[in-house]
Amino acid sequence: MSDPSRFALRRLRACIATIVVALLAAGCGGKGIDTAPTSSDAGSIHSNDCSPAQLNAAVLNTAREWYLFPELLPASIDPAAYDSVDDFVDQLTAQARAAGRDRFFSSTTRISVENQLLQGQTVGFGFTLLERGAPAGVDVGQVFADSPAADAGLARGDTLLAIGTSAATLLPIEQVLAAPGGLDEAIGPSTAGMVRALRWRTPAGIERVASLTKRGFTLDAVPQESVRVLTSPAGTPVGHLTFRSFVTDPIANGQAADLAALRAAFAQFRAAGVRDLIVDLRYNGGGLVTIASLLLDLLAGDRAGQVAFESRHNARQSARNETTRLALQPQTVPALRVAFVVTERSASASELVINAMLPYARTAIIGTRTFGKPVGQLAFDVAACDFRLRLVAFRSVNRDGDGDYYEGLPDEAFARAGGAACAAIDDLSHLPGDPLEQMTATALAWIDSPTGQCGTDAIAATAGLRLKPRPPPASPVAAREALRDYLPGTF
Repeated sequence: MSDPSRFALRRLRACIATIVVALLAAGCGGKGIDTAPTSSDAGSIHSNDCSPAQLNAAVLNTAREWYLFPELLPASIDPAAYDSVDDFVDQLTAQARAAGRDRFFSSTTRISVENQLLQGQTVGFGFTLLERGAPAGVDVGQVFADSPAADAGLARGDTLLAIGTSAATLLPIEQVLAAPGGLDEAIGPSTAGMVRALRWRTPAGIERVASLTKRGFTLDAVPQESVRVLTSPAGTPVGHLTFRSFVTDPIANGQAADLAALRAAFAQFRAAGVRDLIVDLRYNGGGLVTIASLLLDLLAGDRAGQVAFESRHNARQSARNETTRLALQPQTVPALRVAFVVTERSASASELVINAMLPYARTAIIGTRTFGKPVGQLAFDVAACDFRLRLVAFRSVNRDGDGDYYEGLPDEAFARAGGAACAAIDDLSHLPGDPLEQMTATALAWIDSPTGQCGTDAIAATAGLRLKPRPPPASPVAAREALRDYLPGTF
């Protein structure tokens, strides 16, 4: 795994799309196909029956076999009693949800939409929105290059004032947030050609109005402007990059554009003699475990052969348990200290990387507690129905066997292993990577700390915190979409 071509050949194990298995409709058998999501025969089935009853029966059979928490499935449930597959999945996982183990992580989506997303392509406006309260409002956290939002001039730090289907129907943002479905409903699904009018205010106080049309855009995982070699107050060279998503397919179109950008960033750091890094994951909701593995290699590949993390399944699927080991990459930076910038939107593969780095380098969390998702989903397809079940089916632990951060990081194991957790605010008045931006400044200060402690308030590693669910959609328009599962708040 020393070059992109070898990396592409590594078995694709994904946080949300690792194994694609054919779900055979009830009465048509139960044999599945074990293959990568991009395989031409993935998801082939012997039935065209896409009725909820048939899909529910297939979901139930699959869950009995693969679900990570089989003891939390209902002992008895009637698939035919549910007219909606989503409702059936939610009922099937209700006990696990109540236990804080599956907070609507298991769900359904369309194969075609998720596969496009996993190849770094999606449809929308191309911005990440941050809701706040007291007073209620919505701010722009980031804008993707060459997207409709970028074309309209929207930028980080802008404040949305109103949304409508046209300039004549603009509704104040306070009313938008108070309405059923809230922001999801107002902005609508990721459908090409959908138009929304927006009114917003820039940090300079200038108000603007524009109509944006949803279209395809690329999820540039590593914005070039975020790749910097900073200098800490003590004069230490520090590599900084923003890593927006783990969703770009490493073999999309035979190339690896975002992996090339990630490798190029580390090559730049290596050439500059960098040993300390800031990896900004503040809005990164996770994605492919293979890309998380590569990021770990780039950070700690000098420990080649040592355990990066382990993936563990239920007792029936224990033969699929796997240990992923670190591998040396040409661009590997042997990290001494790594500060991970996070928010409560940082989840899944983002948390996996943080947890896995802890045994190998001085590690800090900068920002807030992460979301809390130490589990991953496998993808089970009914190709004829363009239907994909994303089912929680494995969990990840680091070299030391730690991986129960269901309430987010830091947890008690993180603190026990010596990890630092420094509180900081997402400073919308500056770009990530600007030394004046509060999270970046806090990370630089931690890197300079001779004791490895926070110079600001620490984030408590206290058990028993109230879990924040990832709720189901409030209306049909705001139906679950793969984009916002991987990049929460991105439209």
